[in-house]
Amino acid sequence: MPPAGRPQAKARACSLLFDAHGEQVARYDKLHLFDVEVADSRGCYRESDDYAHGERLVVADTPVGRLGLTVCYDLRFPELYGALRDAGAELISAPSVFTAVTGAAHWHVLVRARALETQCYLLAAGQGGLHPGPRETYGHSAIVDPWGRLLAEQAQGEGVLLASRDADEQAAIRQRMPVHRHRRFSVSAVPRPVEME
Repeated sequence: MPPAGRPQAKARACSLLFDAHGEQVARYDKLHLFDVEVADSRGCYRESDDYAHGERLVVADTPVGRLGLTVCYDLRFPELYGALRDAGAELISAPSVFTAVTGAAHWHVLVRARALETQCYLLAAGQGGLHPGPRETYGHSAIVDPWGRLLAEQAQGEGVLLASRDADEQAAIRQRMPVHRHRRFSVSAVPRPVEME
């Protein structure tokens, strides 16, 4: 979807949030573009050929808590997820289209790691199946809690996943293991490596 008011611009992979009345209340444009080589039938992916990257984080208030928005390849960048937690996220969505190869190797590890690191609920919708090209995507939509437990999963096909958010348990996890408070540096203050002679 091109940015509003700029129809000639490159499209942006985005996540849209709608309220109960069908009104759009938030839009997140994917920050990290998938320009990689994968050992599958396609071999090379270059999202930057057709898409522009986003420029800002998005956290929105919802009836079930503060929701941070991400898209797909963003899952590989823990700094983004930490910044969403810094901005008050309690849940983070990650609609994704992982390739069958990268999904089988990394999907479950990444969604659980991002939930554990941020102590947020991770809502990871994964498109799966065979597509023209030929291309195969992994699927395995999942909901993971702040302790890293898989609450719900659907390997393939259409469906709806449901899980309850326990705000008291989430607060207790964050209080008992205050990793957010224990961080010793911010992303902008990462120490530079020392050059060895």
